[in-house]
Amino acid sequence: MDSSDILNKIESARNEYYSENQKNMFFKKQQKFECAETIVNNIDLSIILPVMFKIEANNIQFNYGVFKSVASPNIYMNMAQYLFQITDSIIQTHGTYNLRADLAGLTMSAIERYKSFLILVSGEGQRNGKGFLKHLDLIHVHNPPTFVEYLCGIVIPIVDPAIKDRVVIYMKNGNVVKYMGK
Repeated sequence: MDSSDILNKIESARNEYYSENQKNMFFKKQQKFECAETIVNNIDLSIILPVMFKIEANNIQFNYGVFKSVASPNIYMNMAQYLFQITDSIIQTHGTYNLRADLAGLTMSAIERYKSFLILVSGEGQRNGKGFLKHLDLIHVHNPPTFVEYLCGIVIPIVDPAIKDRVVIYMKNGNVVKYMGK
């Protein structure tokens, strides 16, 4: 099954969920997690993860659209373990890796909703002793939200401060900015 088939299945499962459950105007967090869990219960996570974290040479392409459709606290550890596994594999082959993230559609509420995933990945990454961040070249952020400075101010302190000078942001207006933490 190719990635477009998987994306179509995810979209179909999400549409089915919302056709059976009226979309909340308020208190969306729990409903979004319930929808994500329904999707993962209908589509095997092992075929979703390679689409969410696509590998191209020494690059991990993070698909935020897939992530926000399926992410819930119940599978955070599975997602983190998969990310660590592919990172380790890339380092074994290439010595270093880059992370590329297209953040189109990221909102303030999504940052709050998924912050615990970042905390989990950061904590587990420090505990596993693999030293993945030593092998990280750059984090390339495409389609950042308008509040990108605020976003970096929240996210960078959660993860290891060593990455603060390895973030390159590709603004929607065509400008490229290398983030320099405060």
